[in-house]
Amino acid sequence: MAARGMLVSLFAVVLLAGCGGDDDAAKRAMQLKFQQIDYRMASMETSAAPFSTNLQEATQQYIALVHDYDDELGAKEAQRRLVEKGDEMGPYCLPCKTTLYAEALKY
Repeated sequence: MAARGMLVSLFAVVLLAGCGGDDDAAKRAMQLKFQQIDYRMASMETSAAPFSTNLQEATQQYIALVHDYDDELGAKEAQRRLVEKGDEMGPYCLPCKTTLYAEALKY
């Protein structure tokens, strides 16, 4: 049920991405990428092996995405996102949390 709702919201974001100026479209595209990786990571959190390399790989992808958009996000927002994701990942993957916190300190 939650997956269906996520797909519907992703579809709506894609449809709306065609409206507005280039800045708005770029911002929506950025948000879509964050939503997609958030969804993938959330589905991994519920798996039977919480310390899987998949979570660690997804953490690295999330960090790379923050770095890709750090100019648009700004230092405070980039740091906030990394810390928030670290808080979310902590119960499932302590190395992921540590990595995210370390990256947040760079901002």
